[in-house]
Amino acid sequence: MRRPALTTAALLTSVLLVSGCAATSASSDTATATTTPSTSTESTTSSTVDTSSESGDIDWSTLPTTEVALTDDGLTITEPGTYVLTGSSTGQIVVDSDGLVRIILDGVTIDSADGAAIRVDNAETTVIELAEGSTNSVADASTRSDEEIDGAIYSADDLVITGTGSLEVAANFADGIVGKDDLWIEAGTIAVSSVDDGIRGTDSLTVTGGTIDVDAAGDGIKSSNDTDAGAGQLVVSGGEITITSGDDAVKAEQQVTISGGVIDIVSSVEGIEAPVIVIEGGQTSVNASDDGVNAAASAIVTSGLSISISGGDLSIVMGSGDTDAVDSNGDLSISGGTIDITAQSAFDYDGSGTLTGGTITVNGEEVTELSNQMMGGGMGGGGRP
Repeated sequence: MRRPALTTAALLTSVLLVSGCAATSASSDTATATTTPSTSTESTTSSTVDTSSESGDIDWSTLPTTEVALTDDGLTITEPGTYVLTGSSTGQIVVDSDGLVRIILDGVTIDSADGAAIRVDNAETTVIELAEGSTNSVADASTRSDEEIDGAIYSADDLVITGTGSLEVAANFADGIVGKDDLWIEAGTIAVSSVDDGIRGTDSLTVTGGTIDVDAAGDGIKSSNDTDAGAGQLVVSGGEITITSGDDAVKAEQQVTISGGVIDIVSSVEGIEAPVIVIEGGQTSVNASDDGVNAAASAIVTSGLSISISGGDLSIVMGSGDTDAVDSNGDLSISGGTIDITAQSAFDYDGSGTLTGGTITVNGEEVTELSNQMMGGGMGGGGRP
C-alpha cells in the first residue's frame, strides 16, 4: 500500500538519527571502499504535491558517502548513506538497512550470475541515481533459488530512480525493474528489455521525467496491487516513454492517470488498461491489436469503471478485426483534448457516454457524437449539447 508522504520534519529527524553511523560494505572481501564526510553528487529530484517522491527533501550531506570499486564478490549495504559505485561485477548489490540509502551508478556493469543484479531487501527509501555522463548496465541471471525476487532490479521497499546518466536493464528471468511498494522514475535515460514485464510498481508506479524505452514480452509498465484499496495506481506526469509490449503496454489494477509527458506505444495487445482511466494532459499514441484504451474490471475493482478524457493529445491506431479504440466496460466521458482514431470501431461503452468538449477525428473525419459500437446496442450515443 502507498505510504503517506514523509514531511520535511520527519525526514530531517530520520537523517539526524542516522547521520552518526559509518557507511561500510558487508566485508573487505566484497569491495574497496573509501568513506568521506559528504557527497559531491547532489540529488537531481524535485518534489510536487501528488506525484513526486520524498527523495528531493533528503539532505544527503548529513549522511556519509562511500566510494566503492566493485568486484565479482558484489556488495552488501547495511548502513544508511550514499554509495558511489564504479567498475563491474558478476555478483549482486544487496541493500539491507533500516535507513535512507542512495546508490550512485557511475560507469557500472553488473551481470549477476545468481539472481537480481540490484536487490533491496530492506530500507526506508532507496534512491538509484545515474551519475552525470555515465553509462551503466545491469542484467540478472535467468534462474534463481528465490523466484519471488523477480526483477533484474528488485526492491521490497520504496524505490526512486533519478539522475542524468543512462541505464540499460536486461531482465532474463522475468521483469526488468520491480518495486514491491512505491516506485518513482524521476529522471535518467533508461532502456529495459525483459522476458516478462518491463517496469512494475506494486503499490504505485509514478513517472515524472526521464527518457524510458521498454521492450517487454509481457506488460510494458504497470502497477499490480489488486488486494489493497487505493493502491494499484499508475501515474505519468512527465518524461518520454516508448513501449513495445507483447501484452498490455500501460496497465494498472486500480487506476491510470496521465497528466503530462509523452507516451509512444509502438505495439501492444491492450494499449492502456485499468478499471479507471483518467487522461488530462500529455501526448499519447497507441498502437494496439485488441483495445486501445480499455476500462476493465480487476480482482479488486469490479464497479465504477470509467474512462475520462479532459485534455492532452491522444492518437489511437487499431488492428483489424473485433477491436475498439476506446472501450469502457462502464462510463465514458470526453470533455477536452484532441483525439485522433483510426479504427473500425471507435467507441464502445457499457454505461453512459458523454461528449462535452474536445476535438475528435475518426478515420479522417471530425465527429461530434459518440457512436457506441457495443454489441446489443448499449446506452446510445452522446453528443455535445
